[in-house]
Formats: sequence, structure tokens, C-alpha cells
Amino acid sequence: MVKRVRDTRLAIWCIAMLCTMGFMGCDTISEGLPTYDESSIVKVGDVAPQFEIQSIDNQMLTLPNNEPSLLILFSPLCPDCKALLDELHASLDAEVSLPTIIAIAREGDAEELREYRNKNGYFIDMAEDTEKAIYYQYATMYVPRCYLIDSQHVVRYMTYEFTAGDVAKIVNEYATLEL
Repeated sequence: MVKRVRDTRLAIWCIAMLCTMGFMGCDTISEGLPTYDESSIVKVGDVAPQFEIQSIDNQMLTLPNNEPSLLILFSPLCPDCKALLDELHASLDAEVSLPTIIAIAREGDAEELREYRNKNGYFIDMAEDTEKAIYYQYATMYVPRCYLIDSQHVVRYMTYEFTAGDVAKIVNEYATLEL
């Protein structure tokens, strides 16, 4: 009887720890963690750091010259990131006008990202940044992050984590950019 109680307590503890780790996977803000603003290296009005990264389709991705882009920093482990990408793809399916989209994952290797993209029916360019080299040029924590970048590489709008309607706001901001 004592062993069963101990095993049950251990199982409950393990489940609690897994749940806690799952919630922290999206960097949910809690006491003592930096605010979104404090964790942002690049902010609205800043010039976006340039980068070059190989996509999971073996294409070189970089911020395009003379055209706007939408940079998404995400994790395939994050439910908020999936919700953002789902909302984004619903907009694309509705033929909403959006800039070039580059999604960079701070976790997951190329094969895991291919599976994630295929499983969810996504078709945007994705790249792995497991060393977080690009991610750390933009922020220190929290995903997803979206950066609407104009044709001169200036960040014109950004979002932190995800709230329903974020993609509509990005679309509206994109419409105000001079193309």
C-alpha cells in the first residue's frame, strides 16, 4: 500500500513538472521575468539586423532589399506560435496581401520543422536557428515574435507572444507601408 501511494505521488509530481515545463516553453510571463520591452533588443523604429540563413528547403533566406518582409521568430513546441501560424495561413488562404514571410524557429532541426510544416499545412519559408544566433539579435526571450519590416529594413510594427487578431493588425500595418 505504501509503495502504491509513493508511486502515485511520484506520478502526480512528474505530471505537474511536465505541465509546468510545457507552459514555460512559450516563455509565459511570470513574476521575476523581464517584460516584453525589457526582453526586446530590436524595437519599432530600429533597423532590423540583417541575417542569412538556410531554409529547410535549402534556400538562402535574408531580409529582402527594397520590399517589406514579415519576420516571425517562433518555436514548434509553442501552442501560441501554432495559433499565430494558423491565423497567418488562414489570411493567406483568404488571399490577404502580405509581405515576404520568413519564419525562423529557435528550436527544432530541419527534419522536425519539415514535419511540423507538413503536418500543419504551412507553406511559408522556415529555417532552424537552434543556436539562437538570429533570435538573440532580436530578443532575449518570448515567442512568437513578429517584426513587420519595411523596404528600408526599419521595423514598423511588432508583436510579442500571440493574441487573436494579431495577424489582422499586421495586415493593417502592412497596408500603410509605402511600397
